Amino acid sequence: MSWTVSSRACRSRPADRARFAAVCRAWRSAARQLPSHLPWIVFPGGTFCTAGVGAACFSIPGLPDDATCLGAAHDCWLAIDCTDDVVRRATFPDTAACDPDTGEPLVYARRNVKHNHTYLLHNPFSNLTVPLPELDAVVGYMAETFTIRKVLMRSPAPDDFIAVTTNNCNYNIILCRREKGTFVLPDYRIIDVVFLGDTLYGITSGEELLAFHLSEDDEDGRPNVTRIELVIKNPLSRYYYGEFPWYWPEHEPNQEENDNSADEGYLEEEDINEDEESDDDELADQALEDILNGDDLIPNNVEREVYDEAFEERYNREVPYEPKDEIVIGRYLVKSRTGELLLVRHRYLLSPYSHSYTHNVQVLKANLNKGKWAASDGLPKGEALFLGQSYSKCTQAHGDIREGFVYYLPQLVDDAYDMTSCTTCNIAFGWPWQCKLEDSDWLTWLFPPEVVV
Repeated sequence: MSWTVSSRACRSRPADRARFAAVCRAWRSAARQLPSHLPWIVFPGGTFCTAGVGAACFSIPGLPDDATCLGAAHDCWLAIDCTDDVVRRATFPDTAACDPDTGEPLVYARRNVKHNHTYLLHNPFSNLTVPLPELDAVVGYMAETFTIRKVLMRSPAPDDFIAVTTNNCNYNIILCRREKGTFVLPDYRIIDVVFLGDTLYGITSGEELLAFHLSEDDEDGRPNVTRIELVIKNPLSRYYYGEFPWYWPEHEPNQEENDNSADEGYLEEEDINEDEESDDDELADQALEDILNGDDLIPNNVEREVYDEAFEERYNREVPYEPKDEIVIGRYLVKSRTGELLLVRHRYLLSPYSHSYTHNVQVLKANLNKGKWAASDGLPKGEALFLGQSYSKCTQAHGDIREGFVYYLPQLVDDAYDMTSCTTCNIAFGWPWQCKLEDSDWLTWLFPPEVVV
């Protein structure tokens, strides 16, 4: 038996690895020598990739044809959106994501086009699917610009609390309990959340930490928030919030016309003008409704560190020796294995002439007693960190996962950051080339269960 065959079998599905080890003693020994501790990368279209020698891509069985993977909700659990909206799961070029009338590719979300959505949780290892009709009732018919950024389960039990964050200011956080109900938290500018006991912690784009104390309704068990607490306040938060200003419409009162100054001909012309103005007002109101539907008003957790509206124009200027790199910072709220809240800042550089690369990674610990972020020497001992927009996790360092390393998804899956030496290193394992074709914002980590062989 070749090394490639054994490696590919041991690094694929846990069930395949168990069957591989059950063949004979030699194959069981090979399975033990090649432990698969690395997580998978899951694509929005329902394909996952394994890593290491013999890395390959597989389709997740049991998913509907119209399924879009929103991200990992917990270990072994995926959040799925069944919809005919193909914008999120479409890769360019993709002939399946084209307008049926014009044939043009639908790669950009439209505010005036809405789709039905059916949400569910799926465990590909136990082949268990759990519908979430309570979430369908809240955001089951939304525009293409609406985005669910994170679905997080408090525990592996699908009947427990589930937190959903979106880009819509009207549905910033949705607390959901299956067969119980929902509780909606509007605009708090939360960009990432994590459960810690009976409290849901959320971080804003201004690096302020909020605590939402959870409870259940005594009568029907519906999720509820008893108290909201600003745990860490950032004096410079207005600087961050200023990068994403709010624009509310100004209502202008209607001006009354003077009826005494009109003759019959003037009245006819006035009626025509009023009809035209009425049509214009309806179009303006519709356009205003499309623009201010709440989508994209909650900033992403990845943004430019220095906001500059003229950044695009500088690309077109041929100025000798002028640096054109752009620093982008991603902010993540992560719970360590010891229960500490960590603020992770991932800075990386974007260049129009070269590949992106990491500048540095900073880890801060939340001091809840003093109400501030405290400096840290890095990750807790024996831990490694996997960062992603839809799912992040601190895990035990073993096997190919190295202690003190930070692994990330945004366009940089072939390297990792060593918090001990503060340097960027190439990863010892490799991901399949298909990862390069996907939008890195929609990729997610999925940690398979450990199999004892």
